[in-house]
Amino acid sequence: MSDQPELLERLGPQVRLQTELTKLESQNRDIWVLIIFAAAVLVLGTLSLLFPDSFWRQNVLELKIPPQVLFVIMMMVTVLGLYMVRREVDVRKLRLLNVQQALTAQTELSASMVDSLTNVFSRGFLRELLQGEIARAERNNRPLGLVMCDVDNFKQVNDRYGHLMGDYVLAQIAGILKSCVRGSDYVVRYGGDEFLLVLSETDESGSQIVVNRIRHKVAEWDRANRLGDFSIGISVGLRQHVPGQSAEQAVAEADVRMYADKQRQALGNKSPLTTPTPTPGA
Repeated sequence: MSDQPELLERLGPQVRLQTELTKLESQNRDIWVLIIFAAAVLVLGTLSLLFPDSFWRQNVLELKIPPQVLFVIMMMVTVLGLYMVRREVDVRKLRLLNVQQALTAQTELSASMVDSLTNVFSRGFLRELLQGEIARAERNNRPLGLVMCDVDNFKQVNDRYGHLMGDYVLAQIAGILKSCVRGSDYVVRYGGDEFLLVLSETDESGSQIVVNRIRHKVAEWDRANRLGDFSIGISVGLRQHVPGQSAEQAVAEADVRMYADKQRQALGNKSPLTTPTPTPGA
């Protein structure tokens, strides 16, 4: 997941926004210093033209300003300073509000994209994800593998040991699934104890290698963390995307094959899952 720069940009904009904000504030301070200096020079130059006798004597600068004029100058400088400070505060408040709104929107987007329990992508992100991956696969004429996974005997875990243990098992299985795919692939919690793997640029033989790796690692974890007198396994349905097929059709086909694999395992058939060659529109 960390190898996907576009997703990182959507999930983590805070550093970039804060850097831009700091840069803008630094530039604004430099501009205000120049404005104050230019205003002071302009005021003094104007006064020297309006009251030459008060400034120049025998080509020597000599300031003689009546108290009334000095009071007016001080008031003007004070009012100008207060206005500049107030304007800077208002601009900074508006800028910070915009940054806060942007961060809030990104946080809400991140929360909707990632499942908090398993730390994989959530189903709410699946439609956008699949549409993008299918479009890219068809545009580049590259394969795309879908693998639907379901945890075997998960109901027994919840019934015997409670939902906290069930949550623990789900988090462990999700970690195993993430360890079995590449950084360019996606693991999505489809619902309950079901997960969908989206394997970009992966043909059927490559997808089968991932499936075998998942079975092996789940079996290893079950042997090391056996719960009672039943085992935790995984049922898998593998489907290669067919050009022209919708995302919903591809996922539904993978789901059907996963349930077929679960039935085979329930009947005691532990042979590796083989996937028939898909036909267009199937």
